Amino acid sequence: MFALGKSKNVVAVDIGSYAVKAVELDIKAKGDSIRYQVARAGHATLPRDAIVEGTIIDSAAVADALNAALTAGKIANKNVLISLSGSSVIIKKIALPQMKPEEMAESIVWEAKHNIPYPFEETSVDYAVLNPNPASPEDNLEILLVAVKKEKITSYSSVVYQARKNLMAVEVDGFGLMNSYEINYPELFREKTVALVNLGAHVTNIVVIERGIPQMFRDLDLGGFFFTENLSKEMDISFEEAEKLLQGAPAGAHNPEQFNDILERNIGDMLVEVDKTLSYYTGENSRMKRIESIFLSGGLAGLKRMTGAFERAFQTPTRLLDPFRHIRYNESRLNPAYYQKLPLVFAVATGLATRTMDKQK
Repeated sequence: MFALGKSKNVVAVDIGSYAVKAVELDIKAKGDSIRYQVARAGHATLPRDAIVEGTIIDSAAVADALNAALTAGKIANKNVLISLSGSSVIIKKIALPQMKPEEMAESIVWEAKHNIPYPFEETSVDYAVLNPNPASPEDNLEILLVAVKKEKITSYSSVVYQARKNLMAVEVDGFGLMNSYEINYPELFREKTVALVNLGAHVTNIVVIERGIPQMFRDLDLGGFFFTENLSKEMDISFEEAEKLLQGAPAGAHNPEQFNDILERNIGDMLVEVDKTLSYYTGENSRMKRIESIFLSGGLAGLKRMTGAFERAFQTPTRLLDPFRHIRYNESRLNPAYYQKLPLVFAVATGLATRTMDKQK
């Protein structure tokens, strides 16, 4: 949303706390439909404390990882789109009477000053009208108000420049996640109310979409790193050993019962926090709303017990979001690990790339 320029071909980059993911798409129009194909994709892990809870601590290491991801994917394009998430990103749905564009700009400034918990001058603000053509003159315009702290944008932008790449735009993780769902599950997008839950390393993104219209965006400060830290402390093992256990390595000399107990407690704690967010939506305006399906993505979603835990906790069908379900890829050009073992971590980047191409078609 915070566009800094225009380009016909942009690489979407998702800079997470654990790894950098990059996706470049080809687009082909066939009649009224648009077909996407992964041209190139790359992935590179970050040093453990390079980014902590969304704050860049070691910009040089992040810049190196960005270049490593592009090199791994054989991506020569230097035009980059990045996305942001975390407590510095605020997305709120508001309603305004129908008005002229120039009046809208003034109203957005007023709404931003009253709805954002940061000084207005310290944030960059944008918005999107969800229903530009209301059914009647009396209907309100539904608007997504987006605000990001300028220091967050500056911090992540500087990494791109440090990597000697061209920053074309700054987006929000939640929009990439939503677009990934829309492109890959068109049969459900406008028919169902769904919750998208992207379980990252330090941040969990939650998006609720009600029959094609986004209703809620929330970023929770929890993720896989907290699981790993708790395993490390309670089992008295190194962070690296705990990480391997979490990724599915055999327990070996470690107590498997203790591991399972700690893991179940951590999953339970996470589900409590997710439930608080979803309950805010389902109880909104004193009329109970129902989430009909949950889609999980992100590295932590790969835990075998995670899908079942969500289904039991919310009594709602839960499945993994496949970012390549309707986006083709050439197996001879794409690292098989990306679509066989790591598809869950590419949900945001792939969605951002499709959004980029949408804007340019």
